[in-house]
Amino acid sequence: MKTVIVVILIDKKSLCVRNYAMARHPFDFRQLEALYWVARMGSFAAAARKLNTSQPAISQRISDLETGLGVLLFDRSRRRATLTPKGVEAVESAEELLSLSAEMHTRLAKQESLSGLLRVGVNETIALSWLPELVQEVKQRTPSVVLEVHVGLTQTLWESYERGNLELLLVSGPIEQDGIVLESLGTTSYTWMTAPRSGLQQRTIVPTDFRELPIITHGPGSTMHDDILDWFQRDETLIRNSAVCHSLSAMAVLTKAGLGVSMLPPIIYQTEVDDGKLIALDPKPALPQLEFWAVYPQRVVSPLPATVSRFARQVSTFRKGG
Repeated sequence: MKTVIVVILIDKKSLCVRNYAMARHPFDFRQLEALYWVARMGSFAAAARKLNTSQPAISQRISDLETGLGVLLFDRSRRRATLTPKGVEAVESAEELLSLSAEMHTRLAKQESLSGLLRVGVNETIALSWLPELVQEVKQRTPSVVLEVHVGLTQTLWESYERGNLELLLVSGPIEQDGIVLESLGTTSYTWMTAPRSGLQQRTIVPTDFRELPIITHGPGSTMHDDILDWFQRDETLIRNSAVCHSLSAMAVLTKAGLGVSMLPPIIYQTEVDDGKLIALDPKPALPQLEFWAVYPQRVVSPLPATVSRFARQVSTFRKGG
C-alpha cells in the first residue's frame, strides 16, 4: 500500500493537482532538501553547510529517504556524490515539490516568518553603493534570514551560480540565459576618470586621446571591458596601453595615484570628484548606461531569492525605468 501525496496549487487562472506516489513510509521536506542540495552541490559536506547542519545529519536524511523509497539514490563507490538513475528521478520530483512549497510560502506566509541561509552574489558596484541598505532591510523585515554575501566580478559570480554555490545574483547585464527570472534593479552611469596628477588637461575626451593614455580596466569577458571595446570601436581606435585590475575599488585607488584613466561610476566616486581627488571627464560619445539585474532560477526551492530580490529592487539607488 503506497502513500499518495496530493499537492494542490490554486491561482487565479487554473487549478493544478499533482499526485506523487511515494513509499509506504512518509517523507519529510528535510529529506527532500537534503537530496536536492547534495545533488546540486555535489557533496554531502557542501549540502550540510548550505542547510546549516552536520554532514552525518545529511547522510541520515538521505539514508532514511532511501529506506522509505526502497531504492538507492546515490552511488557511494565514488568520491563525488553521484546520482543513480532512480536518484535522478527522485531529484526531479523533490525539486518540483520544494518549488511548490516555496511558491506557497511566497504567496501566503508572513514575511517575518521566513528563515534560512541565502547565498547572494553581488557585483562590486552594488557592494560599494547600496548593499548596506539591502542587508539592513533583510535584517529588519526577515530577522531569521541569514545572508552570505559573495562580492566579485559578474563573470566570476555567474560561474559560481552555475556550480550551485549561489542562489541569487545581483549583477550587471546584458544577460541571455534560459531558466532564470530577471528583475531589473535599474541603471547607472560610468564615466572616464583620472587624477589631477596625471597631467591630463582637457575635460572632454574621445577615443583617439587614448593613444598615449594608460587605461586601467577589468579583464576580458567583463561587462566593463566589453563596453570599453565597443566605445573604442565606434571610432575604429585600438587600445594600446592597458592594465587589468579585477577590483573596482583598487582601480579607483590606482587612478587617484595618477597611474592611469579608468571607467568609474559617479554614484560611488562623486565625493572624490567634489574633493578634487578625481577628475570626471566628458566622453564623446557618451558611455552607455549599465543595467543591473536580480537573477534567480525560475524553479526555486526556497522563497528567499524572490523575497530578497524584491527588497533589492526597493532599496536600489540606481535609476529606475530606463
